Amino acid sequence: MATKKQIFNVLWIIIAVIAVASIVCLIVLPKWKGIFLAGGGGFLIVNIFISMFFIQNNYRDKK
Repeated sequence: MATKKQIFNVLWIIIAVIAVASIVCLIVLPKWKGIFLAGGGGFLIVNIFISMFFIQNNYRDKK
């Protein structure tokens, strides 16, 4: 089973990839399409932060 630290590292990498993709979509795509996709990316990042909060409180490493 994965440790809490490994799970958090993967989630931070996913957040970074989503943030970069959102910024690229905002810059490259036409006005409303870029805003929509960047907002969707922001929504995903907020959801990952919420899941990290619950993982922090409820996940127990086997020792």
